[in-house]
Amino acid sequence: MFIVSVCSLKGGVGKTSVTLGLASAALHQGVNALVIDLDPQGDSTLGLLGEPATGVDIAEVLASPRTETVDRAITPTPWAEGAASHLDIIAGSNRSAVMDSPALSPKEVRRLHDALDKRTHQYDLVLVDCPPSLNGLTQMALSASDRALVVAEPGFFAVTAADRALKLATEMREEGIAPRLQPLGLVVNRYRPRSVEHQYRLAELRDLFGDAVLEPVIEERVGLQQAQGGAVPLHRYEGASGQRLTEDFDALLKTVMDSRQNS
Repeated sequence: MFIVSVCSLKGGVGKTSVTLGLASAALHQGVNALVIDLDPQGDSTLGLLGEPATGVDIAEVLASPRTETVDRAITPTPWAEGAASHLDIIAGSNRSAVMDSPALSPKEVRRLHDALDKRTHQYDLVLVDCPPSLNGLTQMALSASDRALVVAEPGFFAVTAADRALKLATEMREEGIAPRLQPLGLVVNRYRPRSVEHQYRLAELRDLFGDAVLEPVIEERVGLQQAQGGAVPLHRYEGASGQRLTEDFDALLKTVMDSRQNS
């Protein structure tokens, strides 16, 4: 099982959009996947289920990381109905916010790691949608993960935010908190190719981070929001921008899965 945390330092960069785009690509390509909604806002839960969760959620999993709790929390998504592969979710909860302290003990940081070790369900890929901060919940996610995928938009604060997020992943591995963790790279999202400011910021990110800036850059397209607003997989969206978006997320998923070979 390959675990990837999708994280950012600030909100509004489309972190959940990237998570759901990758989940749609995984379903389309026959990759058995689990999404863990670790963001107390629960946007991935709404996108995948079409409504807030009513059963066992991530807050209960973290409070009691036992096999029974984890297995009860795993919910099949409507996206996967009739599909050859699984796409399940452990739903988000605003109650998980109480665990988002910036100063957790080593035992607390390993709660998600311990929970996933006790599950009985098997997956090819686990995507963890982290809160837009580097506090306790994101640290839990990184501790359990093989890769950290940082999402940024081409804006003024992007360089500082991306640098801090990538450095945290490296520090957690070096300190032994996340021994398997490697930074996968930086996804630039919501890019507007006609914007001079976005062109400048993208060039700046590439100058500073080099190959860590992943291809493709995800352009800002209305289809992504429309698909998510309708709680349908991007790969079933029939709008004008659907094909380009699905090609981009298929390519991004290939980069994610290929990174397993660099362990």
